Amino acid sequence: MIAVVDCGSAKVEALVAMIGARRIALEDARQALEADAVVISGGPHLFTAEPSLIDAFAFIDDLRVPTLGICLGHQAIALRAGAQVFLGPERREAETIHIVQRHPLVDALPKDVTFVADHCEGVTLPDGFVRVASSSHYENEIIACDERRLYGVQFHPEVSGDTGLTLLTSFLHLAKRSSATHG
Repeated sequence: MIAVVDCGSAKVEALVAMIGARRIALEDARQALEADAVVISGGPHLFTAEPSLIDAFAFIDDLRVPTLGICLGHQAIALRAGAQVFLGPERREAETIHIVQRHPLVDALPKDVTFVADHCEGVTLPDGFVRVASSSHYENEIIACDERRLYGVQFHPEVSGDTGLTLLTSFLHLAKRSSATHG
């Protein structure tokens, strides 16, 4: 089972439909610990405005399955791993993302690819993670920690058309391969 932790984003329906996942409310997120893979959605919250919000994401510390964070989920993964959050330029449109390091999450994508952005916060790179992609506005657009099987994307693949579907499909393939070797 693939679980989507719903953090309140209006885009969750599209995400659930694209990957055929079970939706779990953030307050019930510990249920995701029993999933085969987890996607943590975006949401309408700002960690810079609500620093205690990070406590709602404590379940991330116990995840042992492949996990992809999208926007707010990306930030939560990074913050739980020791990164810092900062208020940055508001991005509410298509954004060119530059892949700076090859990784199974992006192998099916060109070096420069467009995704829909909808955020105004960014994160520093946490220890143990690698930067996979950046943009001219945010340095850590895609991050990965293969050892912990944690991945984050600052943008919204669920509303980025075929490119977004390609990235989400790559995550599902990565999760399947990872589960087979860790399982």
